[in-house]
Amino acid sequence: MGENKYLTGWPLILSAIAVSLGTFLMTLDYSIANVSIPYIAGDLAVSADQGIYVITSFAVGSAIALPITGWLTKRVGLIRLTVMCLLGFVLFSWVCGASRYLTMLVIARFLQGAAAGPLVPLSQTLIVSIFPPEKKNKALGFWSMIVVVGPIAGPILGGWISYDIYWPWIFFLNIPLGLFAAFIIHFFLSPMETKREKPPTDWMGLLLLAVGVSCLQFLLDKGQQFDWLTSPIIRTCAVTSFVCFAFLIAWELTHRTPLLELRLLKIPSYNLSVLFMGTMYAIYFGGVVLVPLWLQEYMGYTPIWAGLAVAPLGFLPALFSGLMSKFVARVGAIPLLALSLVFFALASFDGAFFNTDIDFFHIALSRFFFGLGLLFFIVPLFSLSIRDIPAEKLPSSTGMFHFVRAMMGGVGTSIFTTMWIRRSSFHHANQVAQVHPSREPVSGLYTQLSQMGITQEKAQTMVNDMATSQASVLGMNDCFYLMGWIFIGMLAILLFGKRKRSQPI
Repeated sequence: MGENKYLTGWPLILSAIAVSLGTFLMTLDYSIANVSIPYIAGDLAVSADQGIYVITSFAVGSAIALPITGWLTKRVGLIRLTVMCLLGFVLFSWVCGASRYLTMLVIARFLQGAAAGPLVPLSQTLIVSIFPPEKKNKALGFWSMIVVVGPIAGPILGGWISYDIYWPWIFFLNIPLGLFAAFIIHFFLSPMETKREKPPTDWMGLLLLAVGVSCLQFLLDKGQQFDWLTSPIIRTCAVTSFVCFAFLIAWELTHRTPLLELRLLKIPSYNLSVLFMGTMYAIYFGGVVLVPLWLQEYMGYTPIWAGLAVAPLGFLPALFSGLMSKFVARVGAIPLLALSLVFFALASFDGAFFNTDIDFFHIALSRFFFGLGLLFFIVPLFSLSIRDIPAEKLPSSTGMFHFVRAMMGGVGTSIFTTMWIRRSSFHHANQVAQVHPSREPVSGLYTQLSQMGITQEKAQTMVNDMATSQASVLGMNDCFYLMGWIFIGMLAILLFGKRKRSQPI
C-alpha cells in the first residue's frame, strides 16, 4: 500500500461505511430470498422446493469464488477487485430482478454469488488496513456484527418487500447501495491500492473445486426429486463429487501454489475453527430457511410476520457483537464457544417441541435464545481462526475459512430442507393410516360431519389437511432435534478433544 496507510476524519468514516455496506449487502443476499420463495415460486410457476435453488445457487457461486480471492487480489489489486466485485454484484442483482424464468434466475443468482463471494474477505482486509492499530479491534468487532446481522435482516426485509411491493425489488435494492459503496471505495481508497503481481494459477485445483462443489449441490438439491441413488444422474453426481474432492485434496497437498492451503489444517486452532464454522453454518442456514417456510406454508403467516418471528435472532448480535472482542481478549475463545453451543442446543431442543398451536411470542423467544448462542459464537470463532496463523498465510487462511462458510450454508439448506420434506411425508403417512373412516373414534367424527351436511369426500379432505399440517411441524421437530444433538456433539469435541500445539507448516 501507499505511504498514507491509515485514514482519518470523514474519509475514514465514509470508507468504513462503504466497506461495511458492501459486506452487509453480500451477507444480506444469503437470506433475503428465504421468506420470498413462495412468492418467487408462484410467480415463476414452479414448486416451493424448486424455489430453494434460488438460495443454494448463490451459496455455490460464492463458495467457488472465495478460494481464488487471494490470487485475484494479487492479479487485480485489493481496491480495484473490491470495486469490480461490487459492480458485478450490482449487475447480476439487476438480472435477478429482471428474470422471468427459474433457470434464468438460478443462473443469475449463481453469478451474483460468484461476484459477491470475495467481498467478505476483501472487506475484512480493508477494515484492518484503513484503521490505525489502536482501533482495529473495535473496527473488527463492528465488522463482525455486520456479518452476523446481514443474514438475520434478510428475512425481515425480504418479507416486507415481497408482501407489500414485489419480489424483484429484493434484488433491485442492491443497485443504488452497491453503486454508492463502489464509488466511495474507489474515490477514497484508490491511493491505497496494492501492488499488482502475476502469481501462478492453480487451474486444476479450481476446476476440481468447481465441479466437485457443483455436483455436490446438485446432488443435495435434486436427490429428493430423483429418489437419490436409484437415479443414474444422482449416482453420477455422487461419484463425480467424491472423485473431484479426493483428487483435489491430493493435488492441493502436493502443488507448490495451491488454491486451498490444506496444510494450514495442521494448526489445531484453525482446524477447530473450520470444523465449527462448517457445521454451524450448515445448521444455522437450515434453521433460518425452515422456520419462515413452515410459518408461511402451514401456519398462515405473511412474509412480514414470518420475518419478524425470526428477527429476535439478531437482536443481541446486533447490539453487542462490537463488545465481544474485549470478552475474547479476557476470557479466551474456547469458553465463549462452549457457552454458545449450550445456548444453540437449548434453542434447538426447544424447536423440537413446536406444535401447530404455538404462538408468535414463543417462536420469537426461541429464536432470541438461538441469537444468544450466535452472539458468543461468531467473534470468538473469527478470533480463533486467525490466532495462530502466520502473517504471510493470513489471506490463504481467511479465503479457505470463508469458502467453508459459504459452501456449508448451501449444503445445510439442502440437507435440512430435504430432511423436513421426507420426515413430514413419513409422519403424514403414519397419521393418515390412523384416521381411516372405518376406525374408531374417527368414524364418529365422520358421522358428526355428515350430520352437519359435509360429504365424506370433503371430510376426508379436511382430515388430510389437518394431517398435513401436523406432519409438517413433526418433520421440523425432527430437524431441530437432530440439530440439538449435533451441537451437543460439538460441545463434547470442544471440551474433551485432545489439545495439540501448533505444528510448523
